Amino acid sequence: MGLFGFGKKKHKASDEDAAAQESDETQAKDADSTEAEDAQAADAAEAPADEAQDAAADEDVAAEADADEAGDIDLTQGPWDYDDEGIDPDDDDRYISFGSMFLPLVEGLTIRAKRSQDPQSPSPLESITVQLGDGAIEIVPFAAPKTLGLWDDMSDELLDANKSAKVQEGRFGDEVMLPVAVKGKTMMTRIVGVDGPRWLLRGIFTGDAADGESDNKKALEDYFAQIIVRRGDAPLAPRDIIPILPPKTAAQRRADAAAAAKAAKKKSEIKDDTDVPQSYDQSHKVQTTLRRGPMFSEMR
Repeated sequence: MGLFGFGKKKHKASDEDAAAQESDETQAKDADSTEAEDAQAADAAEAPADEAQDAAADEDVAAEADADEAGDIDLTQGPWDYDDEGIDPDDDDRYISFGSMFLPLVEGLTIRAKRSQDPQSPSPLESITVQLGDGAIEIVPFAAPKTLGLWDDMSDELLDANKSAKVQEGRFGDEVMLPVAVKGKTMMTRIVGVDGPRWLLRGIFTGDAADGESDNKKALEDYFAQIIVRRGDAPLAPRDIIPILPPKTAAQRRADAAAAAKAAKKKSEIKDDTDVPQSYDQSHKVQTTLRRGPMFSEMR
């Protein structure tokens, strides 16, 4: 649209050139004024649309950032569920499997397994303790209901059982600080619980991982956050220990998977032979009549 078409024209009969020049200047001024007014009106009308576009652009940027973060999983934000998207520890040499848990292998780490003392327990092992430096974590996975978590109830029970216990906010939410008497001395423990889909992972931090701020405390928290829990489909009552099995390395897991695949392939190659009778009938002829035996003659 030509803005100059809206300007007023002035003419002088005596001097056509001057009039033309003056007319041009007047048109330019009027056009500038009209253009400024039109621009202000357009800005006022388009401001909501621009704000909406800016908001949409911000949402797109946020969505792209979320997509980038989802594509690159930070394992230190766990613990994780075995069925989470992007989680595949079966063939990962960085993890050792205890059946219901995949624990990361870290240099300088000591892993101890405690055998179950209950002969009726479905879990051969009762707990796993991971020690790093002067700190340690005792780790146990529990079965939980489908809809409700367990940690709120467990933490309340710990507080009711020991009046010296207190709750503090930590990396994994509400944590219970519980003093425990060991060999005449009182040591502080820090108990955390993370609710997952049908499971609860409990960790008891001791040593320099229980209280204060230290590099070792952060390292063990990072370790706990990288654990992967496999609930499985076995029916378990809430608070039952999800079976902790003897450890298997990635090489052992690969060998087991290969053996299972080979057995499945061999089974699929077995063909049904219709010529082979599916049952056998055996009949026996029973002699029910008397037969005359051999004749003997007496020689005299």
